[in-house]
Amino acid sequence: MNLVTSMILRRMRTPFILLIAVYNFAILGMILIPGVDDQGNPWHMSIFHAFYFVSFTATTIGFGEIPFPLSDAQRLWAVFSIYILVIAWLYAIGKILALVQDPHFKAAVTRSRFKKNVKTLHEPFYLVCGLGETGHEVVTALTEEHYRAVVIEKNPNNLNEIRLNDMREYVPNIIGDASDAHQLEDAGIRHPKCNGVIAVTASDDTNLKIAITSKLLHPGVKVVCRSELKEYEENMLSFGTDNVVNPFETFATIFQMVMHSPSLYLINDWLTGAPYTKLSDPIYFRYGHWILCGYGRFGKQLYQLLIDQDIHVTVIDPSMEVRDEFEHHHVEHKNNFIVGTGIDEKTLKKAGIESSAGIIAGSDNDSNNLSIIMTARAINPDVFVVARQNIYNNHDLYSATKANLIMRPREITARKIRAVFLNPLLVDYLEIAKHYDEEWANIAISRMSGVIGSHNPHIWTVEINKSQSPAVSNALKLGRKVFLGHITQDPASRYLKLRCVPLMHVRGEEKTMMPEDDTEIQPGDKILFCGTREVKNSMDWTLKVMSSLNYVMTFKNEPESFAWRILHRYLHKTERRKVPR
Repeated sequence: MNLVTSMILRRMRTPFILLIAVYNFAILGMILIPGVDDQGNPWHMSIFHAFYFVSFTATTIGFGEIPFPLSDAQRLWAVFSIYILVIAWLYAIGKILALVQDPHFKAAVTRSRFKKNVKTLHEPFYLVCGLGETGHEVVTALTEEHYRAVVIEKNPNNLNEIRLNDMREYVPNIIGDASDAHQLEDAGIRHPKCNGVIAVTASDDTNLKIAITSKLLHPGVKVVCRSELKEYEENMLSFGTDNVVNPFETFATIFQMVMHSPSLYLINDWLTGAPYTKLSDPIYFRYGHWILCGYGRFGKQLYQLLIDQDIHVTVIDPSMEVRDEFEHHHVEHKNNFIVGTGIDEKTLKKAGIESSAGIIAGSDNDSNNLSIIMTARAINPDVFVVARQNIYNNHDLYSATKANLIMRPREITARKIRAVFLNPLLVDYLEIAKHYDEEWANIAISRMSGVIGSHNPHIWTVEINKSQSPAVSNALKLGRKVFLGHITQDPASRYLKLRCVPLMHVRGEEKTMMPEDDTEIQPGDKILFCGTREVKNSMDWTLKVMSSLNYVMTFKNEPESFAWRILHRYLHKTERRKVPR
């Protein structure tokens, strides 16, 4: 039985029984008490007349005494019936109001409505566990591309209508514990249209439980989790979690790009930030002496990168235990550790801030980090600043510091998850791009900036199949040769090329970076593009409409309908089709 129905029947059982008993008692009295008809003879009400009279009497409205005027005994019973019926109804209505206002009943109604909304989903959807800043970014990205999302959030303050009403698609949501198997089942983990589970709660332990439960309930579903601790990350990967996003490791990779290839960093920043990030300027790393404030999870990642490049690093941390750990693992650098916070001028000068090339404000306290940056910049205005932002609401404060590089865990996690689910080829592209030299990265940057201009970049993947590109698939089936240059031709004008860049062409296990226009297209191919959303919409005409594909391939605007196509072929039967190569 439905939980809401069960609660109604259980809570309202006594009021229902009381109403039935009082009605029966009043009706029985009206039947048994004799009256007088219009001839002066004794008369008893029928069951129907008694039921009718008691029913309208209970409302205290009154429609007259029917079918004959009542006797004094009947009138006395009618008065008695009015009082007991009103009291019974007041009791029942009070119980109804109490039930409606009961938080458990409200939760049951909400849960029932949520389950119904999830069951009626006919499009593929993603189950997002956690609607903090990371979850909100992910849900926004999914709905912007018209994917459906279902949200479970434990904190009622995060789950409010204002945050979800701005989405392009309706997002079924509920307040609950996503690590609970029953909650995940209600949210559609077993639903055939569930394409993936995204666990981005604030707790690594909760994310681990979500990943385990999801794989047990739906083994084939794609699961992506956020984890900030190495032991949880390894545990998640051990039972088949598809991707684990560690913001500290991801930022370490970004920092490494800044050190070795500013252009590669720009490629990563532009493409993972699309479609919300405008083209940024390159960041040039400064070699020399560095100061690291905060030797926690974040600091350890960056410290290892710096010493691997033979960069001299002075570490500042207030914990004596951390100092002992540092000296144990880095005996040769034990004199490079200073106990302190780095927020005061004395400690920073002791670390050598006047001549330092860079400083990392990497503690888990935003007030300390901001103070470190301001103090360091006051002593050495040219110092390269890397900052760690812990609280999302401090976004504007960190931006005001003009730090060269800011580590925002929620933004980094959201970017990675967006890429994994919306553009899986982008993850492969960035991984392969890391092995190319700076010259190649400069060429790629030049091509992308040439087509994007001042617009926000947009990334999309084209797969050559009947569902995504029916026109190209039909042309290949007819034996026609289709090249990449045809797809990037403007379907509105044969003299123009679409302002987009093919980033990668994938055929089976073969991946070609920055393919040329003469690349021949075959069924099953996948192409990763970078451009603007308007260009993607224009390209869809070539991919899906045969007349548009014919136009860019033969420069003839052939009609689409059967009758006009027959007439067109008859009128031009002497002409020979020209297929450009």
